[in-house]
Amino acid sequence: MKINYKKVLKLVTLLITSMLIAVVSAQVYSYMYIEGSGTITSQELGWELGTTAPSGSKIEGSYVKLLNLSIPQNNPKNFTDCVRIVNNDNTNDYTFSLEIAEVGGNTTKFTTFDLILYNSTSRYATLDVKTKGSSASNLYIGASQTLYIRFEVTPLTDEADGYIYFTVKLTYQSAS
Repeated sequence: MKINYKKVLKLVTLLITSMLIAVVSAQVYSYMYIEGSGTITSQELGWELGTTAPSGSKIEGSYVKLLNLSIPQNNPKNFTDCVRIVNNDNTNDYTFSLEIAEVGGNTTKFTTFDLILYNSTSRYATLDVKTKGSSASNLYIGASQTLYIRFEVTPLTDEADGYIYFTVKLTYQSAS
């Protein structure tokens, strides 16, 4: 069997050329760009701990954390100025809604567990914290205004222990 070196050389040359084209093509597609920027802005609406917020509660970004409401046995308790909603924008008004997004624990150990939203003179909304999906919508907060959240909690008579956890979701948008 006779090997034709000219044909083999042409075949190897074509093979190497094909590989070079494939590598160059792959290199072209390996370059992709995103141009953007990031800007730190003030949060329009924000949380603020009130004067009756439980010790250890804290605010981390858009979350109120460690809001552990302790209710004495056989005694209703009102946390009258527990958390505040503050409009940090001094020029724009906002509409918003509140919803009990998650509830767990033993809700039957409490007669009432209400979230009351109010300003200095009147009540805006009441949500039953024991009921997932309890909500209030089309609420309004003016520029630089503060609204207050009060929790009104009544345990069942003679209940020695009980535990409930909840998540309240606030959704807002500019009113203008």
